[in-house]
Amino acid sequence: MAIHTPPSWLQNGSHPAENDRLTTQALWATTGIIAPSSLAVTANAPTNMSVNVASGWAAIVGTIQPNMGTYVAYNDATVNLPIATANPTNPRIDLVCVTVNDSYYTGSTDNVVIQVVTGTPAGSPVVPATPANSIPLARVAVAAGALAITSGNITDLRVSVTTNLPIGDITGVTAGTGLTGGGTSGDITLAIDSTVATLTGSQTLTNKDLTSGTNTFPSSLATLTGVETLTNKTLTSPKIDIGINAQTTAYTTVASDDGKLITVTSSGTANVTIAAGLYNTGAQITIARMGSGAVSVVGDTGVTVVSTGATAASPALRVQYSTATAIMTAANTWLVVGDIS
Repeated sequence: MAIHTPPSWLQNGSHPAENDRLTTQALWATTGIIAPSSLAVTANAPTNMSVNVASGWAAIVGTIQPNMGTYVAYNDATVNLPIATANPTNPRIDLVCVTVNDSYYTGSTDNVVIQVVTGTPAGSPVVPATPANSIPLARVAVAAGALAITSGNITDLRVSVTTNLPIGDITGVTAGTGLTGGGTSGDITLAIDSTVATLTGSQTLTNKDLTSGTNTFPSSLATLTGVETLTNKTLTSPKIDIGINAQTTAYTTVASDDGKLITVTSSGTANVTIAAGLYNTGAQITIARMGSGAVSVVGDTGVTVVSTGATAASPALRVQYSTATAIMTAANTWLVVGDIS
């Protein structure tokens, strides 16, 4: 038969229940539970040789013959199902399911039952076959000699019903400011426009060019502290000011002197002592003799100073206004170069 007639609910006619079930199959296309909590199988409390089946709905597509349509089964309260006595030697697997019996197609019973199909004990047991017109709910592992069924013995087999009806009430997506794309059917994609008029809040820009227009950066970017990495950046009219540490007497360097100029203005001898363990290889400290008093560069305990000076380990700045630079060439080893004697 190419088409079932009469159609469901013909005003001046009668029709079989099968027509109604075919109508419901247009709504619920597959066998499955209706609502996530429907007909969940759990262990009894306290545990014993039984399980509980929760209330809920299921849609069951008839399987005895083609085009039976979809039955709707409803359980309005928790049902306790006994599990058969365990085999003393071998384990087995039982199947909990909901089954529709319809004598129009087979048998003599017309009802819906929640049942346990007892499996066959074996060294490697398998799940019993699901009866016709049924929805499997769970499998229950019954160990040899078991006296109770716990939650760990129960494996959920439920699946949700699928529908032929559209899901949700969204009929279209329209791209707003700063977005392109959208649509009314199929997979809908939105993309960020190449130009976004206004960005507020914290934004991360990666591989972006800031072109015409007024680009204002927050005041928090005015001062950068710590380690900053600049990649593929152009500095326009760069200016780096050297720090100056002015001294009038003998002085021992500190960590912050790396990259600075130490000026010594003294009428008497005033040595500059390079401290140990404060610097990395490549550190540079420049010393200037600004007064008439002699100034020599010497190393603290553990520091080696080398130079072309008359006394290599403690070179002296030659005259007033002479300068020399100490460069750390290895751990606690400093080379002094400049106007020394």
